[in-house]
Amino acid sequence: MSERKTIKTIVSEHKVAFLIILILIIGGSVGTYFIFDLLSARNPSRITLATTTSTYDSGLLDYLLPEFTKKTGIEVSVLSVGTGEAIAYGKSGDVDVILVHSRPREDAFVNDSDGQTPYGVHRACVMYNDFIVVGHENNPAGLLPNDNITIVMTKLKNGINTGNSTFYSRGDGSGTYSKEISLWAAIGITPDIEWFGEPDKYTESGQGMAATLLMTYQDANNQGYTLIDRGTWLSFNDTYTTLKILAESVEGEDYLLNPYGVIPINPDLYPHVKYNSVLRFVGFLTSNYGQNLINDYTKNGETLFHADFGVCNITTNCPTTEEEIAFWTNYQQEFD
Repeated sequence: MSERKTIKTIVSEHKVAFLIILILIIGGSVGTYFIFDLLSARNPSRITLATTTSTYDSGLLDYLLPEFTKKTGIEVSVLSVGTGEAIAYGKSGDVDVILVHSRPREDAFVNDSDGQTPYGVHRACVMYNDFIVVGHENNPAGLLPNDNITIVMTKLKNGINTGNSTFYSRGDGSGTYSKEISLWAAIGITPDIEWFGEPDKYTESGQGMAATLLMTYQDANNQGYTLIDRGTWLSFNDTYTTLKILAESVEGEDYLLNPYGVIPINPDLYPHVKYNSVLRFVGFLTSNYGQNLINDYTKNGETLFHADFGVCNITTNCPTTEEEIAFWTNYQQEFD
């Protein structure tokens, strides 16, 4: 009869299984996600992307990623979160690449001016859409089609203060929330101070765009407004029929344009990231093939995103460089 194994020996032989059980007990569903990521960590045929809810809610990723997998055999696991959370995942090395829309925070993510190793490398412009203000068709704040964004925000402020309008904010650190806060700041308003403790005037959902849009739609007094990117709006406007676009960019104004950048996580900081696979992924997104796919993605005949690799300085006043273009050209040839 063979000698019975000690508990120490069993644990040693099955430590991965015990680690999985421990994380599942402690971490719940979040633990489950990272277990699957752990098991594929050395697998170059699977990368993990943290991205904004707009790229997911709009259906763009469901359209693009199968094409990338078909071309390369590389599968992409997606974490759909706000830009703030996506950047946090990138900073902790829990993902391989991020796709976000907040240029100041993107620049900080790849900045090495303080002598520290940057979190991300070789940021690339990918595409843009724009932000719009939607609200109930009765439009109690009186927004007009040709109002510029300063007039729009001033009318919303006045409507909120007189009690005939409510603004629904994501309040979640997302790129959309950052844009909203910058628009309020441009007219001297800090919402958390101005309307603190007054949810009938200003409500933070703390959730993604889809949930915030639903709250706006369900406003009991039909006086709700929210800021949303056009791509997400076009994915939901058939459902929320009492909501209408009430403000958007006017000619000569670019404050509402919404550029997206993709950033590989720095392998010098996190050697475990699947950098070579990410290079192929970004090459796909920025190639003529990938850019044409982005332009061809429509809902009800309307384009949700506009590809702009290499020309974002012209399309959205979002800086690009010859070095950026030259670097990624090498990785686009596989797809063009």
